[in-house]
Amino acid sequence: MPKDTLNNIPQEKRERILREAALAFAERGYAATDMAALARRCGIAKGSIYNYFESKEELYVYVCRDGMEKSRSAVWGDTDEGWNIYQDIDHMFRSGVEFARAHPEFISIYLNAGSTGVQHLTQDLIVELEKRTADQLKLRLRQGINDGVVRKDLDVNLTAWIINNSYVMLLAALVSRHFELRMREYLDIPNAMSAEDVSVQRERTIQLLQSFLRPKS
Repeated sequence: MPKDTLNNIPQEKRERILREAALAFAERGYAATDMAALARRCGIAKGSIYNYFESKEELYVYVCRDGMEKSRSAVWGDTDEGWNIYQDIDHMFRSGVEFARAHPEFISIYLNAGSTGVQHLTQDLIVELEKRTADQLKLRLRQGINDGVVRKDLDVNLTAWIINNSYVMLLAALVSRHFELRMREYLDIPNAMSAEDVSVQRERTIQLLQSFLRPKS
């Protein structure tokens, strides 16, 4: 947790520090991010960040949590308990792509949160985040099976895993050259992905997943 002093500074300054920290960690990774350089980037005195955080580790964990919470809020914050799994998937992919376009730094941080050297800092946070999403998808799938709108022969856990992995890989392709090339190779996209390409693949993925879930006629 940050020091109380973080909440005592103007909101604009607090948001600037967190935004620049997120961008630095996304661009350079945890190990290569220098706190003095980050302070300069924030427009504050060298070492001033330690007035708000005890250490770089504490700042990193806080930025990770902030990004993951913002992502979850953007994707799941305005869902309706009365929705079914088909509506959830549609909303999840559309809101997720919008969030990734607006805040690519948080997607990069998420992808690197389990990397060597930082996993001991983020393990509990990752488990917490993934459990909430997994529980949500499994609940909707079970409800769909009980309501007769999802096929009864599904392995619920594996299906939730497939849905979320399809989602994560799509967002990863928006922020990572590696994952963009990977997606282009599998889907025969010859050139750098345009916004239209992303929209087309998002729609195809939504339709494929929804088709897979529907009961066999």
